[in-house]
Amino acid sequence: MKSRLIFPLKLGVILSALCFSSLYAQSLRFVAEDLPPFHFINEHDQLDGALVEVTRELLAQAGLEGEIELVPFARAYNVTKNMENTFLLSLLKTPVRESSFKWLGQSYKTRAFLVGLKNRTDIKLNTLDDAKAYNVGTIRGYYSETFLKQAGFREKQNLSLSVQYEHMWQMLFKGRIDLVLTNFIALEREIASLGLNAGDVSRYIQVKDFPDELYFATGLKTRDKLVERLREALMQLKADGRYQKILDKWQL
Repeated sequence: MKSRLIFPLKLGVILSALCFSSLYAQSLRFVAEDLPPFHFINEHDQLDGALVEVTRELLAQAGLEGEIELVPFARAYNVTKNMENTFLLSLLKTPVRESSFKWLGQSYKTRAFLVGLKNRTDIKLNTLDDAKAYNVGTIRGYYSETFLKQAGFREKQNLSLSVQYEHMWQMLFKGRIDLVLTNFIALEREIASLGLNAGDVSRYIQVKDFPDELYFATGLKTRDKLVERLREALMQLKADGRYQKILDKWQL
């Protein structure tokens, strides 16, 4: 499902934005995957989430127009990397990706954990290497796939890749995988949406070497002048408290 919201210019910034906007007559495009509570379709079939609200404020502050779409992560990543004026709402900043994108600013900071079912008393972990004795799941195309492969995990041996989180959590609860590498933020909502009990899942260890910063990002084709305008707008949202107010609303 693809949903779009278009955010109009604020009256107070119209005059200052006219000259700049003439260079970008086409609406900016913001893309993200379905990832509650950051960006998702709510029970009213509307686009919702903490970073959706931040993006609304960001566009208003910058005096620009834009559309937000939910698409699979791999598609969001590719169109952002290869198309001008396209932005990802929450891209994990990693050494491999750093030179391939322009980074507007941090959208959220998280932590990564290996999690599993509480009743698996046979699982004993002290380090990431200990997890190689088990089957670890993550989403194909996520940086977590690259991270685990670089750490020595191998597909069809001790690494299981799913296209969507629904399949990954079903695999865990059915005992087909032993652990999941996750940031834990969306865990409860994802599991509950499947009719499963998030209380059956617990953290085993924190993966401290895993990158922890999510960013607004765009591809190298997007003009520096536009990137700087949005970067300054994001800084203003953080400086005046609007950014934190949104995060607080979503209990982040």
